[in-house]
Amino acid sequence: MIASEFVLGLVLRLFLQAHVSAGGFGLFSSDKVGYVGFRFASYIDDYMVLQREPAGAVIWGYGTPRATVTVTLCRDQEPIMKKGTRVKDSNTWTVVLDPMKPGGPYEVMAQQTLGRINFTLRVHDVLFGDVWLCSGQSNMKMTVSQVFNATGELSNTAAYQSVRILSVSSTQAQQELEDLAKVDLRWSKPTSKNLGHGNFTYMSAVCWLFGRFLYDTLRYPVGLLSSSWSGTPIEAWSSRRSLEACGVPRSGSMPSDLKIGPSAHSVLWNAMIHPLRNMTLKGVIWYQGESNVNFNRDLYNCTFPLLIDDWRQTFHDGSQGQTERLFPFGFVQLSSYLSGEALHDGLPQIRWHQTADFGYVPNQRMPNTFMAAAVDLCDRNSPFGSIHPRDKQTVAYRLHLGARALAYGEKLIFQGPLPQKIELLADTGLLNLTYSQPIKVQRRDDKIFEVSCCSDHQCKWLPAPMDTFSTQTLALNITSCHDTPAALRYAWTPWPCEYKQCPLYHLTSTLPAPPFIAPITNPSPGYHSRTAK
Repeated sequence: MIASEFVLGLVLRLFLQAHVSAGGFGLFSSDKVGYVGFRFASYIDDYMVLQREPAGAVIWGYGTPRATVTVTLCRDQEPIMKKGTRVKDSNTWTVVLDPMKPGGPYEVMAQQTLGRINFTLRVHDVLFGDVWLCSGQSNMKMTVSQVFNATGELSNTAAYQSVRILSVSSTQAQQELEDLAKVDLRWSKPTSKNLGHGNFTYMSAVCWLFGRFLYDTLRYPVGLLSSSWSGTPIEAWSSRRSLEACGVPRSGSMPSDLKIGPSAHSVLWNAMIHPLRNMTLKGVIWYQGESNVNFNRDLYNCTFPLLIDDWRQTFHDGSQGQTERLFPFGFVQLSSYLSGEALHDGLPQIRWHQTADFGYVPNQRMPNTFMAAAVDLCDRNSPFGSIHPRDKQTVAYRLHLGARALAYGEKLIFQGPLPQKIELLADTGLLNLTYSQPIKVQRRDDKIFEVSCCSDHQCKWLPAPMDTFSTQTLALNITSCHDTPAALRYAWTPWPCEYKQCPLYHLTSTLPAPPFIAPITNPSPGYHSRTAK
């Protein structure tokens, strides 16, 4: 019996040596991989950030069925927590750590025991903080080297060594994967090289800058995972069940010149999101929609809210309830870009559908969400095309305001003003808008407001020039409408204004008024009731 155990142990050790010398699993160095089958999940690695209290961080990996795995958390080589489990018949093992205060560094050690044979894995310099997932298409994929003041941004890393970054490789799959197939950038401390590796590679500028702004407020570690692919529609990032719930046709509705990445149903959900489901998250930020301007656009008011719902349920279940069921979900309302006539109405519509046709968030269909309006952040001269504006700092700043309000409970303004009341002033030719916030009229504009003028079931949009205004009211001149004014819309064009020169902003926060469309017969298109489609 002793001889057989000795022989078995010797064979396993020889096999391990051969395996590690051959390069192992590609992603992992030898202290992350034991013998074949015993390893951490792909994203559990040196320099990672694990979610802080009140949630417990999930640690998982692969092992030999029925073996015992003990996970130990150490600080300064002293064990402070141990969790034990057995490897399932599916070859996976999982433990949930007790909630930890933010800070570090720690070491996470996992030991598998089967009979008298032990194998040990270690990851070092682990921090506890808040973990945010960043996803979407090319505007999320743009790296720090592509933004305004890139040189200065790339050099500004010394004070942010507790903001750790990971970038998932662009991969697709026909079925849901259990673990990531590959990562482009393993958990790392930020450097000028890994923040600006190349155009549309890693690290996501919006993700990094968002995390940096958060760190300036929180003053404890932040973990950022970027999982994005340029030119991809929402269908690729959605599970099959959520697409079926929205009745999305398998073939799509029409071709789009803004789809350059995978567009097949669920292929990026399967390979780049589902494998992360066991991770305990604080929240998600999302920058996507351009590839749906002419691709299933009219379904986006269903597909986007259901993507949010589905991701929330999946991460909640995968983390054994540690990720909040309604975790904060932020997104960027699309900026402006120069487009052909075919896209003239498509971009305003997709902006509207991003809010589930409410014009604001959070709302009944999109609870605990926040939005960064980017309608005023256009960039005619972007070397990457006007669809890729370079001011990602303002985008990230506006996102982080929403996160501070929704995720961290701060009392602050994170969205620009919307009209709370629309009144037709009889016999004056004026339409009076009352806003829920103080407004700053930065300039008068004769075309950005439009009134739908209807007669005999025929309607046309006419300019409604800005007239008088006060702190919270604005009057529009609608004398050009000689028939019945039925609806009002604002900033309903692909390019409503030049860079940071839209007419309306919040009085003190520099947040632009977002686009809206509302019936004039409805007195409350703002925050207290649903606006018209």
